[in-house]
Amino acid sequence: MTGLPDVDSVNPPWGSYLAEAFLLQEWDFESTESPDQQRRRLVKAFIGAGPRRPQLVDRSRPTIPTATQISSVLLPWRTPAQRNLVDRDMSAAVWLRTCYSQGSNEKHDNLINYVDMYNAVDGQHRLLNDADLYNFGTEWQQVFDFVPELLEPQEESGWTLKAQRHTEAVEKLKDFAIGGIDRAPAGLRQNFSRLQASEVEHYIAWALQSAVHETCVMTWIVLEDEEALETGMVAILFLDAVGRVVRKQRVGADEAESMGGFWMDGSWNEFGWWDDAELGEDYKDGGTCERLLLKNIGDA
Repeated sequence: MTGLPDVDSVNPPWGSYLAEAFLLQEWDFESTESPDQQRRRLVKAFIGAGPRRPQLVDRSRPTIPTATQISSVLLPWRTPAQRNLVDRDMSAAVWLRTCYSQGSNEKHDNLINYVDMYNAVDGQHRLLNDADLYNFGTEWQQVFDFVPELLEPQEESGWTLKAQRHTEAVEKLKDFAIGGIDRAPAGLRQNFSRLQASEVEHYIAWALQSAVHETCVMTWIVLEDEEALETGMVAILFLDAVGRVVRKQRVGADEAESMGGFWMDGSWNEFGWWDDAELGEDYKDGGTCERLLLKNIGDA
């Protein structure tokens, strides 16, 4: 990688971020893997831990890496710009371009010509537009190999809050599964009271399941892939803690810009692009997450 910072010049210091501390803690200098293979494996393990990530590292004392650890483990991992994306005072969102085929630069310029990146993703530095770094094609999840922190809440306490909300939403769905309409939240029964009786149960189940999905969303990104460059419709991806797509929706670039404000004020789930969004594969019927949810309800 080019443009690597001086070992002593970074802020915050090396090892300050949880993912960095985990890499330093788990790194095996005697491993038969190549450094890139070991780094990739450890980062995927870190991401896969999901809400358990804060427990992976003993943070009671600061991690102070040696010069060898910095030069061998951390410096080759990511660029300074990628490391600077880990900013607790900003939205976790990024605008990720993954297609750099011939002629795509002009299409990209036209697509974002009227987009205010500050409104969309808190600044131009969060537009990830570099063929050397992000030419992922359909494998857009590779961005988390370099910035797994994008899948974390802005505050560590956010893990607990998310878990509480998820438990509450699942309990409401359990109550409905056991007792039917009479056990559904009063607000929902009132909202759908004008529907025919045969439709009420369906819509209450839909609303309760949607509420569970909302609590699974950890972050979102704007995906500018080949389809976006061809159609002018970028993908809004709502992601869970391990990078799986909860829901996704294609919107115009100008609409994507407004998503930043909706995310910040907490109203992102109040619009059609959430209600009408396509479920991610893991959250569809028969998907991994949906099977876990059904098992959870069945254990009631």
